[in-house]
Amino acid sequence: MDAKMVTFGETSLDKLLQWLRSSGEPKDIKDVLQQYLLILSRSVTEDSE
Repeated sequence: MDAKMVTFGETSLDKLLQWLRSSGEPKDIKDVLQQYLLILSRSVTEDSE
């Protein structure tokens, strides 16, 4: 594993948990999965720039 690829700080799961907590209500698993994929795609896009 290349040390350059190690990321410290907020992870995508942390962001997903924040999103779930901020909604204040239960979410359907489909909505959670879509949000997680959106967070992951943004993370990859930010890293490639």
